[in-house]
Amino acid sequence: MSGQESGPNTPNEQPKKKGLSTRAYFKIIGYLLTAGWVGFILAASGGDSNHPLFDYIFIVPLVGWIIGMLVARMMTKKSGADHS
Repeated sequence: MSGQESGPNTPNEQPKKKGLSTRAYFKIIGYLLTAGWVGFILAASGGDSNHPLFDYIFIVPLVGWIIGMLVARMMTKKSGADHS
């Protein structure tokens, strides 16, 4: 016995930290931007659904999510990463 173990718990090898994936970060950012936009529209229009700005309350976030999904798909294809 040499006194050194060659297992996964050796002092030189740090365990990999498991964190949120990039996909999760982008979803969180998307949710925050959507909530911010809806809050902005509600504040700017005073909650009046007849206000002209209120027409864009759902269109802008929808377009943003679609563009985000297309960009994510292009980045995935370019990097060759797997979805799972």
